[in-house]
Amino acid sequence: MKAKKFLIALAAFFAVSANVSAQTPIILKVHSFSSPQAPEAVHHMLPLIDKIAKDSNGRLKLELYPSMQLGGKVSDLIQQVEDGVVDIVITIPGATPNRFPLLQATDLPFTNVGTSAGQTPAVLEWVQKWLMGNEFKGLKILHLHTTDAAVFHTTKKPLTTMADLKGMKIRVPGRFVGEAVKLLGGTPVGVALPEVYESLQRGQLDGMTINWAIMTPYKLQEVTKYHMETAFYQNPIMTLMSQASYDKLPADLKKVIDDNIGVAYSTGVAKKIDELTMPAKKAITEAGGTIYSLSPEEAAKWRTAVAPVYAMWVAEADKRGLPGQKMLDDLLERTAKYGRK
Repeated sequence: MKAKKFLIALAAFFAVSANVSAQTPIILKVHSFSSPQAPEAVHHMLPLIDKIAKDSNGRLKLELYPSMQLGGKVSDLIQQVEDGVVDIVITIPGATPNRFPLLQATDLPFTNVGTSAGQTPAVLEWVQKWLMGNEFKGLKILHLHTTDAAVFHTTKKPLTTMADLKGMKIRVPGRFVGEAVKLLGGTPVGVALPEVYESLQRGQLDGMTINWAIMTPYKLQEVTKYHMETAFYQNPIMTLMSQASYDKLPADLKKVIDDNIGVAYSTGVAKKIDELTMPAKKAITEAGGTIYSLSPEEAAKWRTAVAPVYAMWVAEADKRGLPGQKMLDDLLERTAKYGRK
């Protein structure tokens, strides 16, 4: 009798344990370089967190750690996700240039559309064709959108000619934008986004290249005066998941993730990013900033001056055994298809 009661109690224990286990959510850590007020948090990750929790009935939860709260430098994010320290990261290609040298074709100067919604599907198509077996090995793309147009923002003078850039220290997001700034006469400086405000305020930088939408979340209109409207480039912002973390999920939770990502989803986020451009410009002018454009003649000179950067990128791809010129031509064709200006 005692043995029977013991077996019944044991079975009840395991039933309760199984039920508790079934209700315990799987938590995925998301580590981001940017602030919780940044567009990629407000219009992408925070809504995605809510949607995945809802669609999984609370069984799958994403925990966001913005502004590098889990430690390390922005350049460490990819290593963190590959080492399993975190499950998902939000980063930009230029933060780990040796890891994503080919992806940086997507922010080559003067090859862009100017809108996030226009550039994003072109970039995603191109990445899926050329880079999935290369730079994204071991990583699953949950989301990728390009910024709205990134332009020059300076503290003391407008840049009406290339001569105005001579000797100026300009914050850049990555290698090829930096090479372009050098060709235009400036001195590129790599500064993490959270440190840009203070660097501009202290005069350690004379300006930066950055997109419109990011200005107000970081209050950068307070420390810059002149803002060139002529689009320079667009920078991809990526949300990448460890393939190993994804593979560990049960099939139904994998489906929850897959049902909430893709080109249509990323393009939808991109449209919301574009809606931030005009309010950012309004905030800039209200703060006393001056928005101006290069003359068509001067813009043509700048385009000619940065042309060697394209050859640098092609050489990088060729060195890796890939058809560099063909890849670049394909990117430009896709960009043109979505309305390159």
